[in-house]
Amino acid sequence: QCDVLFCQELFQVLIPAAWARMPNNKWRSAFVPPLESLLSQPHHSQFLKHSHGFITPNNAAYVGVGGGDNGSRPLCRNVVQSFLQVLSKLDPCPQISSDLLMHLANEYNCWHEVLSLLENQYCIAKSSGAPSSYQQDLISLMNTCYLNLKEDDIVLASKLGDGSFSAGTTQALSRDVYGMVEKALDDYSDLIEKASSICEDPSTFAEANGASSSSFSDSEVSLWEQRWVELNREMSQWDVLSDYAGESGDVELQIECGWKSGNWDKVRNLCTKPEVAASLELGDHRAKMNEVFLAIVDGKLNEVENIHAQTAQLCLKKWQLLPCVSSGGNSHRQLLESFHRLVELRESGQIMVETSHHSSNQTTPDLKNLLKAWRHRLPNEHDPITTWDEIFIWRNHMFSAIHTNFSWLDPESLATLHDKPWTAIRATEIARKQNRKEMAQISLNNLTECAMDVTDAFTKLREQILVYENGNEMKKSGGMNLINTTNLSFFNSSQKSELFRLKGKFSTHLGGRSRANQMFCRAIQVCPSYSNAWASWGELCSSIGYELEEKAKIEATDEKTKEASIATGKKSCQYLAQGMGCYLEAVHWNAKELDGLILPKVLWMLSKEESPDGVLCHTFDARTIGLPSWIWLPWLSQLLTCLCRVEGESVKDILSDIVTSHPQSVYFMLRAFYLERRDTERIRDSSSSGATGSSSQQQSPSVRHAEELMSTLRRAHPTLWSSLEVVLEELIVRFRPSLEEELLATIAALKERVESQLEQEMLNGSGEVPNAVASFQKTLNRVSIKFFQSHSSTTESSSKDERSKKAAQFRRRFKSAFERDFRTTAPSKGSEGDKKREETKKADEEPLSLSELHKHLKKWNQTLDRQISMAPSSFPLQQASPQLSFFSSDSPDLWPGTCDANYPGPKPSRRTGDNDDASLTSSTSTEAGQAESIAGNAAQLVAAAAAREGMAGHAGGGTAAVEIPGQYAPYRATALDSKPRPELHTKLTRFHPVVETLRRKNQVNRRLGLIGNDGRTHKFLLQFAIPYWTRSDERAAQLNYVCSALMKNDPMAARKNLTMQPTAVTAIAQRLRMTADDTSNQSLEGIYADYCDQIGRDRESASNQSFEEVIRLLGEAKEGKEVTASDRNKEETGLLTLEEIERKRAAKKTLEKNSRLKAFQKVCQEHVESDILLRSTRSYLGTPERSYHFRQSFARSVALNSLMQYVFAVVDRSPERFVFNMRTGQVVSTDFRLGYSNQGFLEPATLPFRMSRNIQELLGPLLLQGLFVPSMGMAAAALHARDDVLRSLLCLLLRDDIVHWYVSKSNARSDSKTRDLERQLMDRVQKNTTLANRRLEECVPNVNDGADGQKSGLMDEHVRELLKTSMDPEKLSKMQTSYQPWL
Repeated sequence: QCDVLFCQELFQVLIPAAWARMPNNKWRSAFVPPLESLLSQPHHSQFLKHSHGFITPNNAAYVGVGGGDNGSRPLCRNVVQSFLQVLSKLDPCPQISSDLLMHLANEYNCWHEVLSLLENQYCIAKSSGAPSSYQQDLISLMNTCYLNLKEDDIVLASKLGDGSFSAGTTQALSRDVYGMVEKALDDYSDLIEKASSICEDPSTFAEANGASSSSFSDSEVSLWEQRWVELNREMSQWDVLSDYAGESGDVELQIECGWKSGNWDKVRNLCTKPEVAASLELGDHRAKMNEVFLAIVDGKLNEVENIHAQTAQLCLKKWQLLPCVSSGGNSHRQLLESFHRLVELRESGQIMVETSHHSSNQTTPDLKNLLKAWRHRLPNEHDPITTWDEIFIWRNHMFSAIHTNFSWLDPESLATLHDKPWTAIRATEIARKQNRKEMAQISLNNLTECAMDVTDAFTKLREQILVYENGNEMKKSGGMNLINTTNLSFFNSSQKSELFRLKGKFSTHLGGRSRANQMFCRAIQVCPSYSNAWASWGELCSSIGYELEEKAKIEATDEKTKEASIATGKKSCQYLAQGMGCYLEAVHWNAKELDGLILPKVLWMLSKEESPDGVLCHTFDARTIGLPSWIWLPWLSQLLTCLCRVEGESVKDILSDIVTSHPQSVYFMLRAFYLERRDTERIRDSSSSGATGSSSQQQSPSVRHAEELMSTLRRAHPTLWSSLEVVLEELIVRFRPSLEEELLATIAALKERVESQLEQEMLNGSGEVPNAVASFQKTLNRVSIKFFQSHSSTTESSSKDERSKKAAQFRRRFKSAFERDFRTTAPSKGSEGDKKREETKKADEEPLSLSELHKHLKKWNQTLDRQISMAPSSFPLQQASPQLSFFSSDSPDLWPGTCDANYPGPKPSRRTGDNDDASLTSSTSTEAGQAESIAGNAAQLVAAAAAREGMAGHAGGGTAAVEIPGQYAPYRATALDSKPRPELHTKLTRFHPVVETLRRKNQVNRRLGLIGNDGRTHKFLLQFAIPYWTRSDERAAQLNYVCSALMKNDPMAARKNLTMQPTAVTAIAQRLRMTADDTSNQSLEGIYADYCDQIGRDRESASNQSFEEVIRLLGEAKEGKEVTASDRNKEETGLLTLEEIERKRAAKKTLEKNSRLKAFQKVCQEHVESDILLRSTRSYLGTPERSYHFRQSFARSVALNSLMQYVFAVVDRSPERFVFNMRTGQVVSTDFRLGYSNQGFLEPATLPFRMSRNIQELLGPLLLQGLFVPSMGMAAAALHARDDVLRSLLCLLLRDDIVHWYVSKSNARSDSKTRDLERQLMDRVQKNTTLANRRLEECVPNVNDGADGQKSGLMDEHVRELLKTSMDPEKLSKMQTSYQPWL
């Protein structure tokens, strides 16, 4: 009588509670047989109630990525699934029979629940030391679950990590996983062929494979056969498969080969087989679809509709049993492809009806609309070839039928009734893009005797030429000959230009650069608006320019050629200028596709300029005229830094256009840049005036340019500027961190440094280093001055200031205790005698030792932590900022284009009395008149709102209402990377009335909610950070933006759904920023802290225990070591030999390694469990299905993040910086800072990336080996394939990063000194870029040769070695305490 959902939720609460209260595991084991008996009852199949999605509080179904929101309730599809969900939450997990679980998964389609139970059983077996055979059986069952969820790639890749296969099988599998279909097929064919000769000569097979024939199991041979069939499918080898299917008796494969090769008699005979009838009884929609094929081919058009409806019903029934739709999952892909084919089968039946009718009447049907629909209804370009092949093969059957029915027509008329040429050419293009050259050639060969128009003929010729592009020199020569023998008179100007461009590229590949230059010039002359020709010409010129630049550097090092280097350098600049002009012209003619890839090259070339009147600046000024301003939006950070260089005047014009057209995209960044440069100039002027007695009144160029841009924005958009300034002023003043929070962050950083110094001194055994103690004491003195010295006298106005009152209260509470504990004294403002007495008293005090200093720092850390923890987790916005709480804004509802300068606007409505004759003939409908009146009024309102938004006719809009930050590239890119539409951006209506306080380790941030006109609340963290950190995160967003674009265009990476989501970072002031956040975002440290709070454990217990254990072990080892008098004498006199020194160093390293490893293992065993993260995510997500999708998305995102960590030597990935979304699994890429040595070089870290115990446990062995490793390798391959784009981008980003890094560690610098510093660091930039490129190349899957000359077999061996290193306990134990490697 109760609600089903309520009963389910009650069941999910009561069963785990009862299970947890059982006395012991013996009682729990006694309940397992009754549970198995209950689950195996057949009556459960009577209650297959299905409903997709999740029930929200509004009782509306919601389907999202990996499930619904946190407050939603999952809808189970049947009783068994609900029961298994409860069993998966029990602790300890009941050991249900694996055979029963697989039976339930098959019958009730609960693969996610069964997979979760099997993973729990595997974790128990692994921790309890169960036999390896039992663990392998569980992994095999988990592989079966993944196969039924259509995750074949994960299963294949996970087999590579087993190490149980031979080198030949490993190599074939590795090539198969990474899309090298042709080579993998050859490998499988060789293995099968050699395996078939075992009976004849086993020794030959053993010699060829390096192992005996008995080492190959039946499962391995079965794997060869299975993958050989699948790869032949992808290669469209239907004749080969037909012979195999006939020999093996595979009826389903015979039918597939029959209809794809057009052997309908064979298909007709096979459909009468008992195996096919059995499949139909089981509801196989594919067997029923074969009947639709035969009905259309046999002309039984009256039966097509009925059989089609039956097939659709079978597909829908299958669909109902599938999991929820989610991005990244493959379980629905096969059925979606079947739905696609069903739509075309129905249309094919209609075509056959029309062709039959018209052919009998000797008339021609009109099939243009249907053929046009078929051109647009296509799979994704990255979908497997088999998907494209099935669609195109059936279409070719239909085109052949049309050709047969209308054979009496002339070829030109017949060509209008089918689309066979375009279909074959499109198949060739897809095969070429997916690197299937043989398939591309086969598709082209099918067009030998087919009439086609000029466009199709040109496309066919272009594909024929491109097939030769990536071959050897002979094939490239063949491509060149094909171009030379082509008659160009039939083609238009753009087609001729493309052929000349291809001729230039082939000439470049063959070493004829002079000839290539002529061909590119000819291409531009034929069609000046062809952007690809401009881009190719620019690529040639820039490559020559960079080569000449390197030659000039080499010549400059030799006195004999130093004069010649000047001429070579000038020639290099000329080529670079020509390349820049070509690139900018390419963007001018095709801005939508080329701006994201070409503009970084342009900006890097521009940095080579040394004079404002140079050729590069002149070319930049001339070629940027007329370019749309929005194409520069992803590169605003680089444009602003250009203001400090010689090209500042040229870049200022571009920024001025952006300020006018898209003010909110640049306002925050420009304002922070202006304040930073202005303060730098003031510091410089004050220091110079202090030295000379006079100050310079001349502004630096960067400050002058920034001030002019700010003035332009203020004049052009006064309303917007006023609103933004009010908001920013409130954020800066009202949301500063408290003094307790600042002091806690400082104390925590000092504590980590002292702990590191203590460990080092204990290891060296040399006692305390006075310099280190003095350095810490100086730091503490500066901290005392900063926090406890009163900087201004107390006046009537300052006493009323709230922050002054809090500062005075803070000093009264902590000052005396701080000075007493750390023996610091803030400088007094008394007489000289008082100062001398203070200095004498301070000199008489004995300085603190490191151990005492660590003790006091630990005490202060705990005291301040308790103080801050007492603060509420949220507070009203009105309490902090009444002005923001009353902020309100109304934004107009506009449509795309209404704010453009060329928008035509509404047409004036015609009055009724203007034309009486026309009014007599017009409609008298009252409804029509009212509709026309309402439409006219609405158009006028929109035009008025657009005029307000457009502000004086400037294109772009978004100049009146304040937008939610982070809606422009690179933070948010549209699907087509086209022009932004600010009129459609979310506008700020008001602020959320509650401000949250978010605690991450020793940092406290305020999370502010911005309510947009879309009804959503957008969360932002207010963070105080130095400018370098903000700029670094801006560059990380740019890197993610470009990498996502490159991976989107790579078939293998796109098929894996690999993407990098940039996080919006908005600079509010120099040391204040807003970072986009989500309520579902959680850090690894936050999850551990919540877990400690739940069980009553101290959060710092693991860190303290690790530090104390390392110190204890080092001390015990030091005390236990016997030192002879001679050794002590040698140490004191320094008379040790080199061998003795090396021996002592090795002993010291061994001592440190063993002590750290023992401490690490003890912390892991006693203080930190390895499944904390897994338990937390399961509890948050609720169901195994949502957990499954989350883990897959998390594995991909962690793989991409790990690749970036390794390439750029990012070492600071402590738990509080490892942030991810608990709902989507996406890793947040903030605080992504590069690891530099003291000399400014990227310094390799001990660990390539973070893969600590809890992350390993969450992913599990299958996802680690089957998804994490391939995702990392495919991403590296996708990025390395576009090295021409990535190299310029890396040079640009690494140059800005190292310059900002140096500036952040030194005093303020003027523009000229910053340029000098940049020139000095250019060598480091080049070396860092080379290192990053080399590391990226190392991760690209490739077959390497071992030292013994035999192939290792694994294409991703380096990635797997990196993963092994990151999980190595010995390496993890070497990390600092703040890294928390045990977590």
